[in-house]
Amino acid sequence: MKLDEALIQDLIAGKYAFIDAGCASGASIDHCQRRFGRGRGLGLDWYQGDLNVARNNGFDVALCNLLEQEWPERCVEFVSMVCFLEHLPDKTAAVKLLERAGRSSRDFLFVRHPSFDEIDYLAGFGLKFGWTDWSSHSNMMTTDDFRRIFAVFGWNDYAILPHMGYPDSSHASIVPISAPRDTEVYDEVAHGPKPFVTFDHTIYAKFDIFVRLNPEFSKHSWQRIANIEGWEGTWEHPTGDSLLSSDR
Repeated sequence: MKLDEALIQDLIAGKYAFIDAGCASGASIDHCQRRFGRGRGLGLDWYQGDLNVARNNGFDVALCNLLEQEWPERCVEFVSMVCFLEHLPDKTAAVKLLERAGRSSRDFLFVRHPSFDEIDYLAGFGLKFGWTDWSSHSNMMTTDDFRRIFAVFGWNDYAILPHMGYPDSSHASIVPISAPRDTEVYDEVAHGPKPFVTFDHTIYAKFDIFVRLNPEFSKHSWQRIANIEGWEGTWEHPTGDSLLSSDR
């Protein structure tokens, strides 16, 4: 599954402001177009059914093998990967995609990634985030994994911003560790009682990760892109996008 040559030429010509890798049915394209306001995006995915929905909703999308498809260098302002990297086979595949995205972007990268940082901490209370053992989540990278990868690439200007902070175990995304694999939300009848725990630190459900690739960005422009100005740790984007908005 390769992109056709006409679409490659459109990318080279600057038709698209960004590439959205793993676009699914288009929610992440819409999110990025509205959030950053930098122009139209091209969504890429390997599931034709999802792309049909996205196309019917008015988004520009194309079918391709995201692990094999090369993109022209510096062809877009940014590449987004929203709730996507966790679906890759492993960390090696994620490194490959991140490196390719860095070559194709002129200004920055945007990654939204569910938290896998608290697996051991929650397990100590007999708890887990439901998504930490979903069958579709074969690449459970932590924020430390991203930091190590960025260091190898020489990407030293980045921001990792937490979303959806939980002070205790009451949220439905936190389930007993005995809950079956692929559990989405807590159900007391199905899963039995859940320990109530007040955590000794706020735990977060997801992270927005930005990498600044363009050193010519002014400080103000970079802060505006990465939402660093006035940042609060529990802030959530006003669109109300959920962690699972583009998960399959």
